[in-house]
Amino acid sequence: MIPGGRLIQALLAWAVLGVAPLLARAWMPGLAMPALLVWALLGVLLALWALDDLRRLRQRPTPAAERRLPAALSVGVAQTVTLILETGGVAERWLVADHHPADDIHTGLPRTLTLVPGHQRVEISYPYRPSRRGTVRFGPIELWLPSPRGLWRARRRIDADRAVPVYPDFSPIARAALAVDRSRSRFGNRVQPRQGEGLEFHELRDYQPGDSPRRIDWKATARRRRLITRHYQDEQNQTVWVLLDGGRRMALPIGGLTAFDHGLNAALLLAWSALRQGDRTGALLFSGDQPRWLDPVHGQQGIQSLLRGFHDVQPADRASDFSQAARHFHGRWSRRALVVIISRVQPEDADDLLTAVRLLGRRHLVMVADMELPEQAALRQRPVTDLDDALRVAADAREHEQRRDLHLRLRHAGAHLVAATPATLAERLGHTYQQLKRAGRL
Repeated sequence: MIPGGRLIQALLAWAVLGVAPLLARAWMPGLAMPALLVWALLGVLLALWALDDLRRLRQRPTPAAERRLPAALSVGVAQTVTLILETGGVAERWLVADHHPADDIHTGLPRTLTLVPGHQRVEISYPYRPSRRGTVRFGPIELWLPSPRGLWRARRRIDADRAVPVYPDFSPIARAALAVDRSRSRFGNRVQPRQGEGLEFHELRDYQPGDSPRRIDWKATARRRRLITRHYQDEQNQTVWVLLDGGRRMALPIGGLTAFDHGLNAALLLAWSALRQGDRTGALLFSGDQPRWLDPVHGQQGIQSLLRGFHDVQPADRASDFSQAARHFHGRWSRRALVVIISRVQPEDADDLLTAVRLLGRRHLVMVADMELPEQAALRQRPVTDLDDALRVAADAREHEQRRDLHLRLRHAGAHLVAATPATLAERLGHTYQQLKRAGRL
C-alpha cells in the first residue's frame, strides 16, 4: 500500500496552508490562533478522507486474471504471452506486471493500462524469448490498483504459477532436414541389399521374370492357379544410437548457443531422419553428472520423446570420458546398430577415443562427429600481416595437423568421420547417414 498522486498533492497543499498561521502571527497576531485551528481542522478532515479511501480500497476484491502462453517454448524464439484481466468496467489506470523468467528483460513490463469504462475484460500481450533450454517458471501476475478517490495504490498478486518446458529450436533442424531430403531426391534413394543380414517377409505377388524359383510359394500358386512368389525386404528394425558428449568442453559458447546445443541439434536432425526412414533411434548422454539413457523410439512422433528427454540437460563440469561411455553402452545394448559419437574432439583424446571406437566396432557401425570451431576454420583463410598473426596461424596449423592425424587413426580403426563447423554439422551428419542407408551399411 503506497500513497497515490492525489494524496501527495493534498498533503503538499495542506503543508503550504500551514504557512498562513505563521504569517498571521507575525502580521496579525489576533488571527493566528483561528488560522491555526482552521489549518488543524483541515488536516483532520484530510486524514479522515484518506482513511476512508484506504478502507474502501482494502475492501475491494482482487480482480481475476489469467495468463495464456504456449504449452512449450523454443530456445531463442520469441513467443507471445497474453494476460487477460477482469476489470469490472471501471475507468481507472492500472499498473500491470508479470513475474516472467528473468532471462528476458525486453518484455516491456511493467506497463500502465488505461481502462475503458464499460469494458469488463482487457487483454495485454508481451513477447518473451527464452535464452536457454530447460524448464522456466512464471510466477504471479501483479497489479497496482488505485483507491476510489485515487489517494492510494494497492499491490495485488494473482496466483498464476506455471512451469513451461523450453525445447531446442526445431526450425533450423527442419531446414537442414529439408536440405537432406532434397539431396536424397536428387541422387535417388535406392538401398543396396545388406550382406550378412536377415530379410523379412513383405508380401505375396505374381511371378515376374527374374524372380528366383526358390521364392515361389507353391501353396499360394495352387490356390490361385498362377505362379505366386514371396517378396522379401530388408529388416526395418534397424537402430541408430546417438552418444552425445555432455562434458565441460561442450559448454563453450559458439554463435549464441553452446557447443552442446549445436551437438544436440545435430543429434535431433539425425534422429528425425532415421525415424522418417523407419529406423529406431535411441540416445545416451555421457560425461554428465548422471548418464542419461533414452530407449530407442520409432515413428515420426518419437522425436517428441527425444525432445522431452534432453530439453533440460546442460553440460556438466566434468571431463569427457569416451571409453567409459563405450563400456556403458556396450553393456546395455548388444544388437547391431549405427552408433554416432558427437563431441568436440581434441588431440589429447586419441587413446581414449580410439579405445571407445574399437570396443564399439566389435558389434556396431561407428561414426564420429567432430565439431570444429568457426574461428579455427576462418583463421586458415586469414592473411598474415604481423608476427601475432603468424604465431596464431602456426599454432592453429599444428593443432589442425594433430586433429587430422587423429581423424586418420579413427578411420583406420573403422569409424566413419564427419568433421564440420556447428553451422553445417547437422546437415553433414544427415547426409552421411543417408549415404550409409543407401549403401546398405546399416
